[in-house]
Amino acid sequence: MEIDVALIPQAAQPDKKAIFIVTDEIRASTTLTTLIDLGCSAIFIEGSLRAARQLGRGTGSILIGERHLLRPAGFDFANSPVALMRAGVHGGSAVLSTTNGTAILRMLRRSECALVGCLRNARACAAAAVRLASARDVGIRVVCAGKQRHFVLEDAVAAGVIVNRILEVAGSQGISASLSDGARAAIRLADSYPDMMSALLDSDGGKTLLAIGEEEDIPFCAEVDMTDTVPILRDGHPMRIERLTS
Repeated sequence: MEIDVALIPQAAQPDKKAIFIVTDEIRASTTLTTLIDLGCSAIFIEGSLRAARQLGRGTGSILIGERHLLRPAGFDFANSPVALMRAGVHGGSAVLSTTNGTAILRMLRRSECALVGCLRNARACAAAAVRLASARDVGIRVVCAGKQRHFVLEDAVAAGVIVNRILEVAGSQGISASLSDGARAAIRLADSYPDMMSALLDSDGGKTLLAIGEEEDIPFCAEVDMTDTVPILRDGHPMRIERLTS
């Protein structure tokens, strides 16, 4: 089984037959996983703020999003998983629009399969990806959302942790795996930190959260293997994120 990490979104190769895992660690991937954990049955993905507002009105959904990590005008919440938990969001539907994470999901909307991975669901996402890739005889590609199409450390670190989990799951099932240079680099980067809190504090995303006073999301995002929830992208009009079921 071939395992690759696209360290920047331009390297995603959406036409390639593979099981994709999108990671936007700070914070879209973590927010999507948390929304499902909070019982949201429908999470719609929109690129533009205008389209998101229209869809929110049309579906009666809460609006969640950010531009440069800040809550857009007229939105109910910024892209903050801790704020969603504190507000007691349970059930219902949501519309999410972010600078980087939703853009890469839209890029992969017609791919064979696109999962959403983060540190909090790393093992569950890895297990699901191995199962799906084995059934379809394809490889796994972890795609880092980046920041405005540039490399960011937090996504690469999360990708490295996910790849390590993939290797553990594949090994336990007797599946041999070959790693690309991108996958090897992500593993080395993740393994260079004593813990994920240190890694996220060292990252651009973590430093930005500190600067805007939303540092409470950093320890939450830094927790590893805290949930079995695996979000999956469903194409359509509009696109939506659902919980992957076996």
